[in-house]
Amino acid sequence: MFWKSKLGRVREKALIVVDVQNDYFPDGKLPTWRPVETAEHIATLIKKFRDDGKEVIYVQHIIKDPEAFPFLVKGTHGAEINDIVKPLPTDKIVTKEENSSFVRTELKEYLLSKGITNLVVVGMMIHNCVNATVYSAVEEGFPSIVVDECVNTMDQPLYGEVVKAEDIKRAFLTGIQFGFSVVYKLDDIMSGNYKYRAL
Repeated sequence: MFWKSKLGRVREKALIVVDVQNDYFPDGKLPTWRPVETAEHIATLIKKFRDDGKEVIYVQHIIKDPEAFPFLVKGTHGAEINDIVKPLPTDKIVTKEENSSFVRTELKEYLLSKGITNLVVVGMMIHNCVNATVYSAVEEGFPSIVVDECVNTMDQPLYGEVVKAEDIKRAFLTGIQFGFSVVYKLDDIMSGNYKYRAL
């Protein structure tokens, strides 16, 4: 099922859950598109990984400059990981301040220490921290998969018009699979019907 990576023969895979935090939900400071549905799909995938004895790693974003960006502020309810995907006490949580989960964090070292070579990356949002994490993962030698229903974004302005979240998500999924990741539906992952891109 798995293709060889730069790190050698595939030994282990992990699920990376990026920034599923309260401020991205309806009562938060930066609500996203369909956050509850996205989180529920992620929760389904988390259960599968746990049932299969595979590692689930959470990433929690803390804003460096709360005055400029007043959300995901350290110590606030908004910065906490949402209960729909609540970590277990034994789960690894990586805290980051940059878009990529690999920049100035211990994520790479942790993956290597566990013999993890391949990743499934999900979370919020596909136009920012999810895609940055995937780009970094692949450049560090970790083949990655993104799951369609398990990422989201938000409506955003461009040239005086509003680009709908659905269109932004589709564009980023299309772009990310061009040279970095493979995009699958949730059903494919649940049934084991997927392969990684060779690096």
